[in-house]
Amino acid sequence: MHWVNAVLLIAGQGAVLAADPTAEQQYWLELTNRFRSDPQTELEKLVNFSSPGVWGSPKSNDPSIANALNFFGTSATDLASQFSSLAAAPPVAWSSGLNASATTYSDLMVSNDQQSHTLDGLSLDQRIQNGGYSANWLEVGENLFASTQTITHGHGGFVIDWGDGNGASPGFGNGIQNPAGHRDVLLDSVFKEIGIGFQSIAIPGGNVNAIGPYVATQHFATQYRFDGANYFSDAILTGSVYQDTLAADLFYTPGEGLAGVAINVYEDVSGILVASGFSNSAGGFNIALTGLTDGVVYRVEAPDTALAAQIFTLDSHIENYGAPVIFYDNVYSSFMVVPEPGGMLLCFVAALHALAFRSRRLCC
Repeated sequence: MHWVNAVLLIAGQGAVLAADPTAEQQYWLELTNRFRSDPQTELEKLVNFSSPGVWGSPKSNDPSIANALNFFGTSATDLASQFSSLAAAPPVAWSSGLNASATTYSDLMVSNDQQSHTLDGLSLDQRIQNGGYSANWLEVGENLFASTQTITHGHGGFVIDWGDGNGASPGFGNGIQNPAGHRDVLLDSVFKEIGIGFQSIAIPGGNVNAIGPYVATQHFATQYRFDGANYFSDAILTGSVYQDTLAADLFYTPGEGLAGVAINVYEDVSGILVASGFSNSAGGFNIALTGLTDGVVYRVEAPDTALAAQIFTLDSHIENYGAPVIFYDNVYSSFMVVPEPGGMLLCFVAALHALAFRSRRLCC
């Protein structure tokens, strides 16, 4: 269950972008962006099929995911069919304001021992603004999971969206929520920012619904700016810098992030520095590309790594919220540090992906 709302535009500037996730929150962000970039491949990482639409044994290499699939009797055929038509979406960037509102709401679920979207009596836009997000918002969304066992389990729950498929009682129908609202929020192309909040208070031993160990809330949103003539939703460069030594799986793992790495963005032809930032304590970075436009080649450099520059261009499209908004899709960059065999030197491998806008998915 979730909300997605829209509002007519008013003139003004958006909030200042900030990023301060924990290592586990950065990991969930990386998983979310991996899913948005390739939904079908992400499903293959979460579940096992012996053949298309037929469960393997076990159904998942993650015991918590396998247990959920078994409990709800999730249909492999229906799951595979639904994923066959999913389209990719641009990446989302971390927002400290959304993280604040999400953490507050997770605490509220713990205090009330409920998993519900209406515990504070506020609309979702009021909730995120109370956390410090911009009042100039265009879209907002929320996912909740009050009994998340692990980060992978929570991610799998939203991606697969197991639950009551509105089948005839007894049983859970096809074992997939109908509609698959959590998945729809994760793949909504107009969302640009996310905050993932875990509870910051102790879970009472008597709780029966909000039991954790992670009581998780995800808040999604998109904001705009007005330059006196046009409305814009600017792109954000998001990603991570990490040393692949703990899991050695070519993917970010909590504890592998590298802090304080400079990331610079230049206009390629002129060499003008147009944006810059540093990786945060978890190794993630989120750099606002305010004023950057399509039709221009940009390059990303991480000078401390001595890597060759990475090149990207921006994709744009128009969204209408009572007035046209020029949307620039986010871009994603990952810098992976790999120890060289037999030596102490480090080599850096970089990958940059510009994810194209595909389609909007809204569910109320």
